[in-house]
Amino acid sequence: MGKGMMTVVCFMFCITVYAQEEETSAQLEQLGEQTDQEVPLPEEDEHTQTLQAFARRRLNLNTADAGALQSLGLLDALQVSQFLLYRKLLGPLISIYELQAVPGFDLPLIRRLLPFVEAGTELEPYYTWKDYVTRGKHVVLLRYFRPLQTAKGYLHNDSAGAHYNGSAERIMLRYRYQLSRYASWGLVMEKDAGEQFFRGAQRKGFDHYGWHVFLQRMGRVKALALGDFTVNMGQGLVQWHGLAFGKSAVVMQVKREGDVLRPYASAGEFFFYRGLGMTWQRGRWEVTGFGSRRRLDARSPGDSAIGEYSGSLVSTGYHRTAAELALQGNILQHSAGAVVKWRQGNGHLAWNVMMHRFSKTLRKSDDMYKLFGFEGNTYFNTSLDHAFGWRNFHFFGEVAADKHGRVAFLQGMLASLAHGADVALLYRHEDPAYQTLYGNAFGESSTVSNESGLYTALLLKWGSRWELSAYADVFRFPWLRYRVSKPSGGYDALMALAWHPDKTTAMTIQYRYENKPQNAPEHELPPYHVIRRPRQQLRCQFSMQPLPSVAWKCRVLAGRYHQTGQESWMVHQQWQVKWKKAWRFSAGHTWFDTAEGEGVFLSGQGFPGDNSLLRLSGKGWSVQAQAQCRLSEDLALWCRWQHGVYPDAEGTGSGWDLIPGNKRSNLQVQMQWEF
Repeated sequence: MGKGMMTVVCFMFCITVYAQEEETSAQLEQLGEQTDQEVPLPEEDEHTQTLQAFARRRLNLNTADAGALQSLGLLDALQVSQFLLYRKLLGPLISIYELQAVPGFDLPLIRRLLPFVEAGTELEPYYTWKDYVTRGKHVVLLRYFRPLQTAKGYLHNDSAGAHYNGSAERIMLRYRYQLSRYASWGLVMEKDAGEQFFRGAQRKGFDHYGWHVFLQRMGRVKALALGDFTVNMGQGLVQWHGLAFGKSAVVMQVKREGDVLRPYASAGEFFFYRGLGMTWQRGRWEVTGFGSRRRLDARSPGDSAIGEYSGSLVSTGYHRTAAELALQGNILQHSAGAVVKWRQGNGHLAWNVMMHRFSKTLRKSDDMYKLFGFEGNTYFNTSLDHAFGWRNFHFFGEVAADKHGRVAFLQGMLASLAHGADVALLYRHEDPAYQTLYGNAFGESSTVSNESGLYTALLLKWGSRWELSAYADVFRFPWLRYRVSKPSGGYDALMALAWHPDKTTAMTIQYRYENKPQNAPEHELPPYHVIRRPRQQLRCQFSMQPLPSVAWKCRVLAGRYHQTGQESWMVHQQWQVKWKKAWRFSAGHTWFDTAEGEGVFLSGQGFPGDNSLLRLSGKGWSVQAQAQCRLSEDLALWCRWQHGVYPDAEGTGSGWDLIPGNKRSNLQVQMQWEF
């Protein structure tokens, strides 16, 4: 491929990733708002790595199956079903531009697909073992983060040393070899802020090391995983490791989709397995089996009277202090599972089994909302899940049970009623006592238990310029929840109107109304009195490209709580400039003022693949500047500086992460080398 063509491909990839990051950012922000404070978001950037691999070696649409199309992360289940039906009826695509004739495919979607797909021949390429090793791409990624002010936990005094043992830098180094949909192996290393580096408790260097070897499409062996891997089953009632979104303006993305086994090359230290897994395929049947053995961090209040371990798992991955180091790896987890799947066309029926056994006993806390929480050392879950299409309809669902016979089930439907008119329906019911360790199903809560609800959504499109999306969700919690001290319920609704007058201009107006329960503040009403907290939120976003090398976007968000009359707002704008072929610059400014105890979320402010959420609370403003330099076709550098000011604050952050004063700054550097 010539340098001119390579430049065009890279340019298209950047445009598409930018558009995809806009959707992902909005989904992450809404996911942050609805996630319980006790449940963290997984550090998962596998989707970005997958898109980069497809940008280097495009997916052949004439040989791709449902799993390959789903791995793009750009198509919903109904679009995948409609494409496969179109290809079955009319044969292979002659040209990539034939996608315009596929029902449900519009120009904005096709533009997002173009950098990653092609209309090749009907022949699947044959790769030898030598090809598996030589035809892929090696990628080395180094990411460095450092705050420019010193937090309380790093300060020394005369009587004692610093609370954190290590320095404030956060470092991630990753090597990965990837031949798209055929082979992947690599090593990831990470040091969190506050952890030691080549000294003390971390004399071996990084605090976390991960590795994986993942091979696919080797005859009847569809996938073989060694080392670190993730497992996704059904609709998440039993098991879902990957990043999965809930309710957002992308109203049709309600179905969990993905291969059962996936390589894990991210920096998170909790949401993955370490061991061996394999998927064997023959005809319409697929059988997956896997086993894992790894040590996890766990908290123990101590129970010396009976000599048993008592506590809960800790998923943060931080080992900065003596107390956190005492939790490191002090419980052993054995996990095993299997999936037996029968495929028919683009549908399937599958039986899933998952079991975990811990070396010591886990116990729930005494909080009333955890009355049905897990106790013991063994998890067991099983489920049946299905998906099938009929004409313009796509049905999917799962029914699951734990070892005590408690049941959770979910049933959904996607339908194309007419050209440019799609609907979605989803009902879920989860017993208050249902228990699963890594469940992550669609719903209001981030945990799989104690919820019933009905979700309805509508998507209307007029040509390629106008799009109206809306959803309404009614839910009920049969038992207590975190910060909700009685059985309760609520509802949530959203409407968004998007306008795309041309390829470089877009405007979105989004209105959201929610009415959710929460314990009343003690100074207003008696303790444990549950009240409704209606909230309205209006979000407007506009992006345009006034010059071929200049892009601008502006986002305005305003919210109001009816119960207290408090208001929150945020204004964010960002400029991007391309200079020659090698340089890209961006600068942004954010103003915000939030209600007491509340915050707004802002995503998409880091490097590609960084899914971190920035939570803004209080009153203040921040600026950020970023430069990207592509030194060659194989080597790229990024540098980002961010500075925030909180005029009325005496300190920013909390606990040992408190920074004295009203300013907070950080510096991030990233290097990526491909060869």
